[in-house]
Amino acid sequence: MTIDFDSLFKEMAEAARQAVKDDLPNFAGYAEQLLDNEKESLKDLAKARLEGVIDEATLAAELAREKRVLEAELLTAQIMAKTSAQKAVNAALEVFYNSLRAAL
Repeated sequence: MTIDFDSLFKEMAEAARQAVKDDLPNFAGYAEQLLDNEKESLKDLAKARLEGVIDEATLAAELAREKRVLEAELLTAQIMAKTSAQKAVNAALEVFYNSLRAAL
């Protein structure tokens, strides 16, 4: 028996898409939420600096803190992305393996 590789790879791609279809809105929503969470804080910092309430050194220190917060939150996003990637790869390879077994 032979394998139609064009068809097989299309099936693998579809399996990968289906495996992560529910994750993608969560990931996009998470990234949007990260920025939304920091919006008020950043706006307040900009306003304080523009009004002379804080100096450049204070602004730099606060921005460094905001950066650490966002980096920590983005690590969670990386974990989410890696989990989705693993699910996609597993689904695609399962289709490949099943097709190969059927051809044998």
